[in-house]
Amino acid sequence: MKKAVVAVENHSMYKDPFALFGMPITIFIHEATLNERYQEMMQDLHPDQFSGEDAFMKKSAEQIAAYANNAYHILRSPLKCADAAIEAKGWQLPTEQTTADPILLMEMMELQDMARNGADLRPFYQDALVQFESALQENTQVKTLAAYSRLKFLARLLGNDDAAPNY
Repeated sequence: MKKAVVAVENHSMYKDPFALFGMPITIFIHEATLNERYQEMMQDLHPDQFSGEDAFMKKSAEQIAAYANNAYHILRSPLKCADAAIEAKGWQLPTEQTTADPILLMEMMELQDMARNGADLRPFYQDALVQFESALQENTQVKTLAAYSRLKFLARLLGNDDAAPNY
């Protein structure tokens, strides 16, 4: 990794946590692979690896390590991973908190009623993750962003922005 610290001229890798760890754009990250790549990167970026290097090299390694740590946490969180996947595709994250989709609005009202009556909404959340992933892999922006809106709504309804562990 030391050579990579100096050679990094294309900073787009640092905007995309998937590229940094050589992972496919998906919300179903293989946790063991991610952990292994993260540990290898952190070992390569350890300050002891740069004891004889100049200040620029040390600072570069610190910055990459900080980014890698943040990217690692993004990929471990389903919702943050969904945000990163949309951005990695070059699409804009939806900024509106509401939707004009009448079918989604009706479902939201039904789910809110179910939540008030004590229903377990985690299966719906899991389904929303699968729907998002399917649309993402189809590379269909409109469908992916609609699935994203449903996923975010369910996460808020469950009262947690990280309602389920990543896979």
